[in-house]
Amino acid sequence: MSRRYLKAIPALLLAMLVTLSACDRGAQDETGGAGVLPDQEISNFKLTQTSDGRVMWTLSATLGLVFEEADRVETTSPRVDFFDEDGELRSTLTARTGLLRKRTNDMEVLGNVVVKSADGTVLETERLLWSEQKGRIETDRAVRVTKDGDVMTGIGAEADPDLKNLRILSDFKAYVRSASGELEEEQ
Repeated sequence: MSRRYLKAIPALLLAMLVTLSACDRGAQDETGGAGVLPDQEISNFKLTQTSDGRVMWTLSATLGLVFEEADRVETTSPRVDFFDEDGELRSTLTARTGLLRKRTNDMEVLGNVVVKSADGTVLETERLLWSEQKGRIETDRAVRVTKDGDVMTGIGAEADPDLKNLRILSDFKAYVRSASGELEEEQ
């Protein structure tokens, strides 16, 4: 083998090493730096939770990333429909992203979270938790609730999915519609 080829081998090995390390960094960037890729990637993801043959809720999302070992499903544009004992829609929850814990069916949703109940009540916040065991939604963030044109605001809330038993935890303020249609803070 000629000396010219022998001198080129270290340069070639260095170029391959740089290329491989760049590929590795790319994979880490796609998963938030963790370097863990999902076990499954599901477009038009849908999951239905039942109890004694009755549908309790359905979760649908444009994308579901399943991480088996970490016990989580990350969702994009999640929508959760909650149903009552008779199969009637109680409420619909939408958000920008979501996280489902597969073992407990607890969920966390983030970004532009909106819950609309069947009676027209609307809850808005930036982060919301669903506890499967408690059967309740909870948030520790600023919340706005609109019902029949009146508005309640505060920090933190707990409620059942149909928003009938709703409690704002702190900094509660209520705004009611006057006869002229303006919102006025209730004293």
